[in-house]
Amino acid sequence: MQPTLQHMTEECLIFPYNRLTGLYHLHTSFEILAPKRGTVQARLDDRICAVEPGNLLVIFPGVAHCYAPESGTEGTMLIFSAQMLADFEENWTEMLPARPIVRMDALHRDVRYCMERLDAMAASGRIDVPLARAYLSLMFIWLIPALAPEESATQGTRDVLYRAMAYMSQNYKLPLDIRGTARALGVNTYYLSHILNERLHMSFRAYLNALRIDRARRYLRMTSRPIEEIAAACGFANLRTFDRVFFERCGCTPRDFRKSVAQLRREEQARRALAPDADPAAREREDAPQ
Repeated sequence: MQPTLQHMTEECLIFPYNRLTGLYHLHTSFEILAPKRGTVQARLDDRICAVEPGNLLVIFPGVAHCYAPESGTEGTMLIFSAQMLADFEENWTEMLPARPIVRMDALHRDVRYCMERLDAMAASGRIDVPLARAYLSLMFIWLIPALAPEESATQGTRDVLYRAMAYMSQNYKLPLDIRGTARALGVNTYYLSHILNERLHMSFRAYLNALRIDRARRYLRMTSRPIEEIAAACGFANLRTFDRVFFERCGCTPRDFRKSVAQLRREEQARRALAPDADPAAREREDAPQ
């Protein structure tokens, strides 16, 4: 797993998914997963849970989480800022749901109705933020009692984890070490090491390498920059170390990874060329940059 800190600039994102990432991440937004086909295996901090169709998984801000990258799953993902729930007075950053998975059949029918409306937005690709805010506010009237949010007993730990991930995300290009990072955060080296191992189940060095390789994969997918240049841009001292760490995490070399991405794109283009023309507007949406 590759844990990262993610910053969301949009107030609300709603989109359909057909494959989830195994990326271990956290952010300052809410996240709701609503599977329609296939059971999703999710990890929230140190909790493992299975999310079945008809269920909603609600993740509060600041909770590190990831999903098993399994194919054959479909559903809707919602990621939205706490400002979308401004009508509520709770300090969400200091709370965690005692029951993060709820079944829609057990809730008021308004919840299913609102999810259906939000699903329609996801399918259309056009998000009406004021309307989405109204649907989410109505949903949370019924969701809050079911989620049973309570004050987090690990708030201090979560704050340090968030600050550590933010610092490393901003400085991964530099020759970081755990002592310098702990000093920058104003915490004890042992304490920082303990938090990373306890919450992320990774050492400082493993986390840093995962962060760097995640950036490298993006460069390899989205650019034609030379691999030597990508290695340097991601904080690796030399190409040999980059190749070794990339292979350890991805099971292939950076060059083979780039070749496989190019092959998948060619296959997708061929599939689209052979597919019968359907709705031209739908084709334009598929071809639009993501």
